[in-house]
Amino acid sequence: MASIIEVKNLSYTYDGDAQIVKDAIHDISFSIEKGEIVGIIGHTGSGKSTLIQHLNGLLKPASGEVLLNGKNIWDDPKNIKDIRFKVGLVFQYPEYQLFEETVFADIAFGPKNMGLTGDELKNRVESICDTVGIKREYFDKSPFDLSGGEKRRVAIAGVMAMKPEVLILDEPIAGLDPKGRHEVSAMVKNYREKFGATVIIVSHNMEDMASLADKLIVLSGGKLVMYDTAYNVFSKGDMLSEIGLSVPVVTKVLKLINEKNNDIRTDIFTLKDAVEYLCALSAGGKNA
Repeated sequence: MASIIEVKNLSYTYDGDAQIVKDAIHDISFSIEKGEIVGIIGHTGSGKSTLIQHLNGLLKPASGEVLLNGKNIWDDPKNIKDIRFKVGLVFQYPEYQLFEETVFADIAFGPKNMGLTGDELKNRVESICDTVGIKREYFDKSPFDLSGGEKRRVAIAGVMAMKPEVLILDEPIAGLDPKGRHEVSAMVKNYREKFGATVIIVSHNMEDMASLADKLIVLSGGKLVMYDTAYNVFSKGDMLSEIGLSVPVVTKVLKLINEKNNDIRTDIFTLKDAVEYLCALSAGGKNA
C-alpha cells in the first residue's frame, strides 16, 4: 500500500529557554500508509505536539522534510493552506475553540472556508454528522448548551467536515468520561471506515492506543525510539518503562495473575481480548 505521509530526517528546535527546547525533535524518519490508524506516544516533552504540527505545515522544519502523497508540503509555501485542508489537525480540548451560534454553523465553518456554499455545504455537514452520529435535531442548538462530550464531538466533526485525507487528533479523549471516550473512539473509526482516511492520534492512554491503533510511534527526548505494530510495541514493556511509559492496565493485571499461575498469558493488551481470553479459560480452554 502506498505511503500518504513520509517524514524524512525531520528536526526542529524552538527558540527560547531551555525548558521549551525539550520539545524539539531530532532526525525523525517514518512513513504512514493510507488508511492506517497510527498512535503517537511519549512522555511529556518528548516532542509529540511538535511533530504533529509539522505534518500539516503549522511548523516548518529546521531540516528534513514532510511529504504528502510523495510531494514536499513546503515545495510551494503559498499553497500551505491547501495542505491544512488535506491534513486536518484537532488540538487538545477543541471544544474550547467553538464560537459559532449554532452547532450547524460551527461544523460548517471549515467547509465554508474551502469555498462550499448552499446545498453543497448543507450536504457536507449532514453527511459528516450522519457518519459520526450527531443528530440533526442538534443543528439549531447553541454548542455552548451541550455537554462536554457533545461539544468535543461537534468540534471534531468540524474538522472532519473538511474531509481531510489525514486526520490528526491531539489527546482526543482527554478529560472525557467512559461514555464520551467510547463515542469519540467510534467517531474516529467510522470516519476512517467511510472515507478511507488515515488517522494519527496522540494519546497518553495506553488502553485506547491498544484498541485503536494499527501502529505506534514512540518518542523519547525528541527522537523516535520505536515504530511498529501496537502489539509489538506493547510487547516491549521493559523498554517502554525505561522511557517513562507503560503497557495497558489490563496487561499489568494479567502479569500479576501470572505470578501465581504461570499458565496465564501476558501478551494481551486490550480489555476486549482479555475478557474473551479469561472467559475461554473459565470454560475449560487452557491457554486459549
